[in-house]
Amino acid sequence: VCSGTTLCGGLQQQGARGTSVAARAMERSASVPFLPKPKNLEGLVGEEQGFDPIGFAEDVDPKWLREAELKHGRVCMVATVGFFSQQYITFPGFEPSPDALQAVYVAPPGAMAALLFLAGYIESASYGGKLTMLDMFEGDRTPGDFNFGAGYLKGKSEKEVYDMKLKELNNGRLAMLAFAGMVHHNIVVKGPLFPLFPDGWTGPGPWAATSMQGGINEGVGMFGNV
Repeated sequence: VCSGTTLCGGLQQQGARGTSVAARAMERSASVPFLPKPKNLEGLVGEEQGFDPIGFAEDVDPKWLREAELKHGRVCMVATVGFFSQQYITFPGFEPSPDALQAVYVAPPGAMAALLFLAGYIESASYGGKLTMLDMFEGDRTPGDFNFGAGYLKGKSEKEVYDMKLKELNNGRLAMLAFAGMVHHNIVVKGPLFPLFPDGWTGPGPWAATSMQGGINEGVGMFGNV
């Protein structure tokens, strides 16, 4: 009846916008299909997985979140190797400690101080003193890019570079879970990583320790005497 009129044109535009909004609302996360597709992940490696069930990226800068995720993943990839190696390798001048959780207490104070100083220096120098989410990405720096190992990406196609970055991200996530599992294993069995089930171990006992540190030091652990 009103074909070609301004009113009909406005109604058609509103209908198109409503359909577009409804379509976006129906989009689901690829990794958590019963949740809507998370926002603000566009442009990040792994965005197609759509994993942000709590919605952190809606309240915090996604680049800062990705920076933290990559850094923790890289640290944990190295830490899992160190946690395992601690049982079999001892540096000269250090007291052997098969249980990696005990190593921090038997290491020389000077070595621990040097380690903390070195970690702090690397953290500060890597960012040029820009350590907050407000200034660490000045100059459009890509999250996790410290120009370290970039030579391995030369000569590769965009798809190959993307695949390598995705592998790093996924392996870092796995390493974070693995390291947490290693730590809790040693706490529960009150011993080294291997054997996984020590001889005579009857399982975790009732909660008895007043603190994690006290439990580890006294051989009680977070789950009581075994």
